[in-house]
Amino acid sequence: MKLPRPLQGYFELLRHQSGEQKYVCINCGRPVSGLYRRISSTVLKIIECEKCNHPADKYIEFEVLIILIDLILLSKPAYRHILYNSDCKNLWKIGCILILLEAYCFWTDAFRGITSISYRSHVNDPFLSEKGFYLSTVHFLTGFLLLYAFIYLFNGLLHRTVPPVAGDGKSYPRMLLHGVILASIGKFLFIPIIIWRENSNDTCLALHIVLVLLYFVISLVQIHSVISDCSRSRSCVIVLLAFIVKAYFLTRVSALLQELV
Repeated sequence: MKLPRPLQGYFELLRHQSGEQKYVCINCGRPVSGLYRRISSTVLKIIECEKCNHPADKYIEFEVLIILIDLILLSKPAYRHILYNSDCKNLWKIGCILILLEAYCFWTDAFRGITSISYRSHVNDPFLSEKGFYLSTVHFLTGFLLLYAFIYLFNGLLHRTVPPVAGDGKSYPRMLLHGVILASIGKFLFIPIIIWRENSNDTCLALHIVLVLLYFVISLVQIHSVISDCSRSRSCVIVLLAFIVKAYFLTRVSALLQELV
């Protein structure tokens, strides 16, 4: 396999050195010693998994756009490639952007179709108006942390065996955190609500929000199944329980925040 020049830097991120980092097969999820073998300075050969006899990670020769499409289609191999075989250092930035996006939608009453909670002040004071946005940010940050904590808790109760995670310092809690952020990428679909809110009724907005949240839940179930190495049915139970308990506690938090408006 000859490397196009634009992809050479990408392969540098995935270079394996013995004893430093391990990878996983994106097909079966089992650890592999490396992803490719260097034949010459410009030719690489993808290593095959000893368990499933498929290429360990076909995505290392794919364009980023193809990987993104497979992520949108909820492909398990694509999730494994991003979480285990790639550098996830910038995922936290995506998480911050998504929390601010949700907070802005909440603050502008874009979610009024499915909730009666609002942090907008009825007083025409710019400071109080800005304060509502900060409270919305605290609301969604708390919701994210609660969801992560309850998934971790219910995973320990219902799926006691936590699989050993391959990678350089990639412990299970860290991988789960990356997984929750990665599943949240579908929330970028909230952007059309901001654009078309004035030309849509509450029913259409509520339907849009429900569909985006449903996609988020399905993504989270798929990613939890990948990280925890359990069946989709068990992942579905764990994720849904986490959502229900998170919604209960977040309602209490919202009541406290509304007193500050």
